[in-house]
Amino acid sequence: MGIFNAVVTRAFDLLFAPFGSSPWAGMVFISLLTGFVLLLVFRHTSNQRGIRAAKALILSHLLEVLLYRDELRVVLRAQARLAKDNLRYLGHALVPLIFMMPPVLVLLVQMDLRYGHRPLREGESTILALKLREAGASLDQVSLTAPPGIEIETPALRMPAIGEVDWRLRATTPGEYQLRINVGDEEFLKEMVVGERASRISTQRAGEGLGGRFFNPGEPPLPADGPVSWAKLTYPSASLSLFGLCLHWIWPWLILSLAFGYALKGPLRVQV
Repeated sequence: MGIFNAVVTRAFDLLFAPFGSSPWAGMVFISLLTGFVLLLVFRHTSNQRGIRAAKALILSHLLEVLLYRDELRVVLRAQARLAKDNLRYLGHALVPLIFMMPPVLVLLVQMDLRYGHRPLREGESTILALKLREAGASLDQVSLTAPPGIEIETPALRMPAIGEVDWRLRATTPGEYQLRINVGDEEFLKEMVVGERASRISTQRAGEGLGGRFFNPGEPPLPADGPVSWAKLTYPSASLSLFGLCLHWIWPWLILSLAFGYALKGPLRVQV
């Protein structure tokens, strides 16, 4: 999973590299690419002839209901056939949806890595949380070293019952930093970003479970046999500004992807 995350994240870094100073340009580009690629996947994994036939039957049943609306028996029969053909249409769409789910899931994780959170500003504080694999492990051996530009505001808060240690940190200088966490003789790093812009923000460095590693691809995973389960840094949520509105990234992406997909389905000759 670590190799997969590294390759995919690097590929998305290259895709987003030209749009580092313009989040909206990156959003429009990735939405266009999403609509284009998913249409191609849909065309090559779906029964296009069956979809076309099902849509034609659905339209004919709708016209039948409209033309014979005074004939109750005809209307009921048309509605029954309409329901049947709708199910047939959905059946044709199910196979391509199965093929589209994995790449869309990867895309959503990578998009959230870049649009879900913003870097810390100068003077802002945050919480670094460290979770050990064993709740009963000794927390006295856990320590944190922050580089110049990051200030440790509070002593470590140790919670033996859940095996967690927290620190409050304050950002003083823009930059990309590596926090050094020591657990006994072992040292682990956690990335911290301060400033106005960043290509991606990794909130958590995970160490166990395929799910934890898959959904946190911004940093290399922690050793699977190490004492640390995860290290998490709290960042403010990010949003895209449009005419004074602050939008979560999922809505512009969804709307733009659907719009581009609808616009391209004719030139690509895809029945949806």
